[in-house]
Amino acid sequence: MVQRQMDVDVLISGHTHEFRTYAYEDKLLVNPGSATGAYSSKEASTTPSFCLFDVDSTKATIYTYKLKDGEVKKEKMFFEKRA
Repeated sequence: MVQRQMDVDVLISGHTHEFRTYAYEDKLLVNPGSATGAYSSKEASTTPSFCLFDVDSTKATIYTYKLKDGEVKKEKMFFEKRA
C-alpha cells in the first residue's frame, strides 16, 4: 500500500529484522533484515543480513549477504522495470 501511495518501483523497508523480498505487479519490496541479527518479535533467532544495491536506470541488482553457520553467504537478485 505504501509503495503504491509513494509511486515507487522499489521500496526498501525494515522493521521486522528478517530478510525478505517480494515482487508484485512489476514492483519490488525489500526488507534487508538486520546486519547485527538484532532481536525479531517473530523469530527466536534472527540471521544477520544486509543488502547492497547496484542500480542502473531501469535495472537493479540486489546483493544479499547472510551469516549462516559462521560463513557469509552471498545471493544475487535482479529486478528490471518493464517499459
